[in-house]
Amino acid sequence: MSRSVPYRREITDACNWHQDQALNSTIYILYQTGPTGFLLNEEGETKKFKVFLGDIHNCTCSVFKKEKDLCKHICWIILKKFRLSRDDPLAWQLGLNEREINQIIRGDTAQNQQKNKSNQTKSVKQTDKKSEENSNTEQRDIVESDVCPICQDEFLSKKLPVSFCRTCGNNVHIKCMKVWAEHQKSNGETELKCPLCRELFCSFELLDQEYRNNSLFKIEKENLHYGIVCQCCKSTPINGKCYKCTSCNEFHLCQPCFNTDFHNSHTFVFREKISQKYRKATRDHVGPLPQAIIQSLERRDLGEEDYDLLLQLNPTSGEKKFFSSIPEKVIKSWKSEKVRQNSPLLNPGVQCRICLRPYQLNQMIRKLPDCKHKFHLDCVDNWLLHSHPTCPIDGLVVWDPVTAQMEQEEKKAKASKTLEVQKMVQPAPFEL
Repeated sequence: MSRSVPYRREITDACNWHQDQALNSTIYILYQTGPTGFLLNEEGETKKFKVFLGDIHNCTCSVFKKEKDLCKHICWIILKKFRLSRDDPLAWQLGLNEREINQIIRGDTAQNQQKNKSNQTKSVKQTDKKSEENSNTEQRDIVESDVCPICQDEFLSKKLPVSFCRTCGNNVHIKCMKVWAEHQKSNGETELKCPLCRELFCSFELLDQEYRNNSLFKIEKENLHYGIVCQCCKSTPINGKCYKCTSCNEFHLCQPCFNTDFHNSHTFVFREKISQKYRKATRDHVGPLPQAIIQSLERRDLGEEDYDLLLQLNPTSGEKKFFSSIPEKVIKSWKSEKVRQNSPLLNPGVQCRICLRPYQLNQMIRKLPDCKHKFHLDCVDNWLLHSHPTCPIDGLVVWDPVTAQMEQEEKKAKASKTLEVQKMVQPAPFEL
């Protein structure tokens, strides 16, 4: 088929930069016109942009009009919505012919059909069971690779709180649905429609209640980098300084992992707050483990809990993986409780931030010792035992062997000192 613009065999520097921007931006789909027309709104921006994919791609943003190359909005639709690899030649063309457009649309449709196949079967069974009771549709299970239809981010990657359509049962981020709702209100809509089935999602009042009840939006901390995963310890969100590789796309590290030699072949930039710009970062210390941990291992007797730390001192490959070293007995010692009647955990929008499912009456939950965040007991136990030594919400380390050893030594010293004081004040035995 003929093309209106020449076929590009290599990606331009401008397009490559805009792809980086697209993958690091939070953009919402507010409306879709046909399979290739979209109304977008970028987080933090008031202006909306229209994107059309076709024989010649088009965007209403000023960057596209000035550079006459693919802007980040077009790149976002291609990479995030249609899930093309940035190395695919179709991802950097100025336009696509009819056959290529159909190719990327069929790929998007096939992915959606595969994701929804199991959920559709389950939904039919639930409908058959409850048709006589005329009850609302239940929330669909979230599986790996499921994405929010508005921001196109994976649910289980970002772990942001979700709501679900009371008609089709599909999940949407509460934050994204709030943006969607504001757009519908501005257009004079009186009912909140689902972005997928276009039927009633829920009432505006219920969505506002879910938004208010969720702790994420009550305390929005600037030093928490939501939606960013440390590629070493897998903690998310990253708390405090967030380090980003200047060569690899979407490669971030938290400060403790940056202080090791993990991924030390490339340079990094960092920022401490989400409102700051990235600055150049230097690695003053590069070693298999922080010096404080190495010195602690040298000064004390080693136990079973030190096995994973020792593995990091003698790795078998260039890239080292960190493992959760929290003993099961430590996790089991933390407080667990049952969800009772009238518990705040049963309020709309409150959910376990690991499985993204709401709490149910009489379910067992566990509360982490320092940050006091609560999760389903099975969810958080599996999270902490299998390579995640951090809280899923704030990214703080909940237990580490060095701190635990120091606390244990302090307790022993305090107990020994108390015993000595008791002996000193104990009266001498009375002699006749």
